[in-house]
Amino acid sequence: MGQLRRSAPTVLLADADVLIDYRDSDPDVLKLVGQHVGPVTVLSPVLDEVRGVTRDDCAQLSIAVVEVSTSRLLRAGVVESSVSFNDRLCFVVCHEESWTCVTNDRALQRLCARHGVQTRFGLRLLVELVAAEAIPRERAVGIARRMHESNPLHINGRVRAPVGK
Repeated sequence: MGQLRRSAPTVLLADADVLIDYRDSDPDVLKLVGQHVGPVTVLSPVLDEVRGVTRDDCAQLSIAVVEVSTSRLLRAGVVESSVSFNDRLCFVVCHEESWTCVTNDRALQRLCARHGVQTRFGLRLLVELVAAEAIPRERAVGIARRMHESNPLHINGRVRAPVGK
């Protein structure tokens, strides 16, 4: 009888909005995500657009910063979509690497869905941390509320409490 093989957790590629939401609410949660949900990654051009988060910050939070090849930059340039260039770049990398795109941007989620790329809402990471018993529900709810305060456009009244009951 052979041992069960555990597949490696999927890489979670954060877009700028998700990185900003956690920067403004509780950046240490991203380290917990890497420990309990899956490795967190950010593309170097995306990191460059996010003020207040440095490569050193990413290293402390165990977030991998990935450089992007010229060929991927070129492919992102020809993707037909209304999303930003860096969002198209996130799509290209997730598509080619079979990574999960973590974004609250519905247009980016639609682009990914059209091409079979897995996505997760940024808040979903909190649900998964609570399910893994890595953080208490109350902390997750507090973080979600702080995200709403700093980003009411994407984290708004249509978003339900991150953990049921």
